[in-house]
Amino acid sequence: MALFRHPSIDRGIVHTPHGAFRVSRRLVDVAEEIGESLGWEPVESASRPDSAAKELLASVIRLNRLDAH
Repeated sequence: MALFRHPSIDRGIVHTPHGAFRVSRRLVDVAEEIGESLGWEPVESASRPDSAAKELLASVIRLNRLDAH
């Protein structure tokens, strides 16, 4: 799974031919093949230390869990 930046949706659910995905703060956690095939911009984790990228992913996951309740 990889983080991609959605071009227009800030928050909610995006429905694609590959399934539905939660968008939080314009970030979507999907398989690399799906994000690339949809033309979404990958979040460059290489420009950040691994710990910062992991923190970002963890915060998105926490927000998604909070939104589900």
